[in-house]
Order: sequence, then C-alpha cells, then structure tokens
Amino acid sequence: MECSAPITKQIINGWHYLQKIKQEYSSLREVKKENLQLRKKLAELSQKEVFYRELLLTNQRLESLLRLKQKLAYPSLTANVISYTPYFNPKLVVIDKGRKDGLKLHFPVLNIEGVVGQIAMLSSHYAKVLTIIDVNSRIGVKSQRTRVNGVFIGTGINTGEVKYIMKDKDVKVDDLFITSGLDGIFPKGLLVGKVISISEPKTGLFKKIVVKTSVDFCCLEEVIVLLKPSQWFSPHEQN
Repeated sequence: MECSAPITKQIINGWHYLQKIKQEYSSLREVKKENLQLRKKLAELSQKEVFYRELLLTNQRLESLLRLKQKLAYPSLTANVISYTPYFNPKLVVIDKGRKDGLKLHFPVLNIEGVVGQIAMLSSHYAKVLTIIDVNSRIGVKSQRTRVNGVFIGTGINTGEVKYIMKDKDVKVDDLFITSGLDGIFPKGLLVGKVISISEPKTGLFKKIVVKTSVDFCCLEEVIVLLKPSQWFSPHEQN
C-alpha cells in the first residue's frame, strides 16, 4: 500500500495536469472563436464606415452641384458619368442621360470645377461627351485678367494649349482662362483652366500657352448639362 502511494499520487497529479491542459485548450478555443467573431464584427464596421463615408462625400458633391445649378443663368440637368474612353485618359465620357431627357448635340457639359466638354453623340438614354482635353475639341476662351481672346485645344491628361494669342499680348503664368462665348457652344464666363507655362517660339506670331484644366478628368462622377435655349442653335442643329 505504502509502495503504491507515490504511483497513485503521480497518476492523480497527471490526471489533474491533463484536466488543466484540457481546460486551457478549451479556453484557448473560446478565445480564438471570440477573436474571429470580433474580427468579423470589425470588418463589418469598417465596411459600414466606408459605405457611410461614400454616402457623405456623394451628398457633398451633389450639394455643390445643386448650388452651382442655382447660380447658373440657364436651365440645366444633372447626370452621372458611367464610363470613360479611354479609362486612363478620358477623351470621351458616357453619361446616363440622353435624347429622351431633352439633350441635344453640342449641349455644354460642366461640373463644379469648370468646363468638361460638349455632347458629341446621343441615344435615347445615354450621351457621349467630347471632353475639352481631346485634340478635336475647340473652345473660345479669354484671359480673365486681360480679356485677350484665344482658342483652347486639348493636348492630354488635364492639359491644353491656348492658341492664336499674339506675342505682344499680356499673359502670365497663373492667369485664369474662361469661356469667351464666341464659339456659339459655351456661354461666357465658365472656368477652363490656369496657365502653367508660356513660351515664345522664334518663328511665328503667337505665344505657346500651356493651361492646366480646372477639371480633373480622371475623377469625373457627376456633371451638369446646360440645356441651351433654341436661339443658341444654328438651323442645321435643330434636330
């Protein structure tokens, strides 16, 4: 009996040790389960935060568009940009409004930052907008400071050149160019961009004026289309 006592004690101690390990293992499993649940909950909360932040930002943009619409002297329509062509340098953008919404070719398009472009193609429910950074785009512009007139032609991502300004005319870096209203498409006074460089080639009569557009064409989401009065159209545009 006395000889078996130490063995029995070791067995009992071993059993208690195993029970302790079992309890600790169970506790660890519970902790792991709770951690997984907490991580899942945190991921859900993070996703909700992203969702609500996106709603807030969208609401802020729409409020800015509404304020702009109220300031404009022309009837207008808000539209969403649904695709870029090409995606990385959008020369054409597609919006979710079309002929059935009252749009016509050459209607001006802008956003809270400035001039975006004009309607170039139409279907019943969609329209393609030729942006001002496309090389085929032409906009009559003038210096807001000195009122000298030129023509803005797109050259690439968020840039363009103001052409046909004589070398003796006063234009400086950081001058703003706005629409002149002389092209028959855009009303005057809309922001186009800011001068970032000026040079005077040895040959020719004109300055080379590079302008950065006020609109960031890589981040277009919502736009405003100006519904031009009928007297703005030439006869061949009425249809």
